[in-house]
Amino acid sequence: MESLPLHHHGIVIKEARQAAYMTQEELAEVWPKAGGGVGVSSRYVQDVEYGNRRLESDYTLRKLAEILDIPLWKFGLSDYNPFDPFHPQNLPGQGKSMFVETLDTAECLVQHVWLLRLTSPAFHAENSLQRLNRLFRFFHEHLPPSSLLEKHYLRLYADVQCLNGVMRVEYKHYAEAINTFEGMYQTAKALGNPATLAHALMNLAVESERGGAKKQAIDMLEEARDLSFQAPKPIAALVNSYLSRVYASDGDALRFQRTNDTARTLGTHLKKDFSEDTDSVFYTESDILAERSYGYLEVGEAQKTLDLKDEITKQLRKENNFRLEVWIALDWARAQMMLGEIEGSVEAAKLFFHRASALRSPHAQSRAYSFLKTLEEKGYADVQAVKDFCEELNEAKQLQEKKMKST
Repeated sequence: MESLPLHHHGIVIKEARQAAYMTQEELAEVWPKAGGGVGVSSRYVQDVEYGNRRLESDYTLRKLAEILDIPLWKFGLSDYNPFDPFHPQNLPGQGKSMFVETLDTAECLVQHVWLLRLTSPAFHAENSLQRLNRLFRFFHEHLPPSSLLEKHYLRLYADVQCLNGVMRVEYKHYAEAINTFEGMYQTAKALGNPATLAHALMNLAVESERGGAKKQAIDMLEEARDLSFQAPKPIAALVNSYLSRVYASDGDALRFQRTNDTARTLGTHLKKDFSEDTDSVFYTESDILAERSYGYLEVGEAQKTLDLKDEITKQLRKENNFRLEVWIALDWARAQMMLGEIEGSVEAAKLFFHRASALRSPHAQSRAYSFLKTLEEKGYADVQAVKDFCEELNEAKQLQEKKMKST
């Protein structure tokens, strides 16, 4: 029997699939067939990755390169595709009109990715974001914009960097998120747009606060707030909302309340339809309410968090904000723990964990484990509800580890 070569395309495919946080089942669903169409069995993908099947179709390899962001040279292919009649050099005007159309399409895709982040599991947004990343990498390397298009291009590129940063947070890549937001800030400076600068500073401040640098976070957010005076009101609503959060985290109850009230007033200017959000804010009134809920916990007013429950639940359902519907349950768990209602706290924590698992966000799921640790450290480890929660999380962790080993 002929021995398999030491190197095969499956090695490259598996490495890229894992880097994209895709399972074999997810790749199988979008696998491009040589004769057209998509979809194969997960066993087929497994056989390719193990080298038991060879890929002969250039079409399949090129499409896989697009899906998994694989450089064509890794498949032994050239960037030039002689079978592609729509190469820019073959288009009228060397494709200049197509550049404008492509930027407009990219803007629609940015709006689409933000909407997916609110309403769908994390990997759906990630998959669409990778298409944007490939597009802008191609622009950088092969097709820089003209001076007339530079502002439009830079604004969109800052949006894509922002998306990359928030998705790195979803996957717990916090250092990479900071680097990405710093890149967004540099893009914003090149653009010279107060709104984009304020947004970039806000993102950097949130990550600084996550790392414990509260004073630095406040300084950056106050600078962002000052910049937002020169920006549209939705930007000011976004910045004030996060500023209220950091004031609360710093224990400043008065400034927290005032700033969140300001954010709520400005929040009436937020766009309900993301396709109309020309300011690239992509924020909702329920986001502002969520920061109020979180802030009350930080300043020790747990009952006020629970008093918001009906209002925020109604707003979340109205906006179909699934992502925040996940996170708000953790606020309820924390509030009930602070009030000594441990059984109710665990029920809310379980709800959070189940929703976080559906969201498929490692960042969110990890917070359930952190909350369990907090319950145990506060002396509730022997409470039966806490024991049951611990057992459930351990079983979920073991199942996840088993799944990772199988892929």
